[in-house]
Amino acid sequence: MEIPKNIVVCPKCDTHFEHNKINGIALLEAVQDIEARKKMYCRLTLDAIERVKEDEKIPYPVIRKIVLDALSDFARDVHSIIGFGTEVE
Repeated sequence: MEIPKNIVVCPKCDTHFEHNKINGIALLEAVQDIEARKKMYCRLTLDAIERVKEDEKIPYPVIRKIVLDALSDFARDVHSIIGFGTEVE
């Protein structure tokens, strides 16, 4: 008896992924990479806020921009890990 392959089908583009792989990377490995990148971007964001915080009066838009820029960078990294590339917003 043959064991069927574990195939996942993308609901948007109808692409078939076999054996839980994304862009040639095992799903677990991709999740671990995403988690590591998340920690890195959190650290970078907090470091950037700390550098700006040396000034007593930090305008809210400055902190907002730091956080949103870091989240956008993280999202682009996730998109590249799962195979969408950098052209996806």
